[in-house]
Amino acid sequence: MHKEWATPLPGAIALVGAGLMLAVAAAASYTDPAAMVFIGIASIALIVAGVVSLVRRPRLALLDGPILVVSTIRGKRTLGVGDVERISVLRSRRIVGSSDQLVIDLHDDRLLVFGRWDLGESPAAVVERLQLAGLPVEIAG
Repeated sequence: MHKEWATPLPGAIALVGAGLMLAVAAAASYTDPAAMVFIGIASIALIVAGVVSLVRRPRLALLDGPILVVSTIRGKRTLGVGDVERISVLRSRRIVGSSDQLVIDLHDDRLLVFGRWDLGESPAAVVERLQLAGLPVEIAG
């Protein structure tokens, strides 16, 4: 069994593209220094967010064993069943709706949190897949 979850590629590329368009807009607004600075900062933020999303692909991978591979900016981290204390879905209610996050509690007191953007699909669906693989999943009641 091998499954990977990552930020949707078109979304990450769109962030970089929008950042580049804002960079052009910042350059075009050279007559207004304040606008140039603010648009330039927004441009850099979008480009960085897009590049980070592209570098960390796939964000989470499930390998046989079961073994989890988590991608970060600093590299990949491999986690076995013995490293994972519990996996769960954190549901947060907002004024207009709710959001889910996949939470992986590690035995070394670290916490890994993934949203839908990180995984490219519903965190609840990912948790089901991880449970089927034999990882310690806690279902909220």
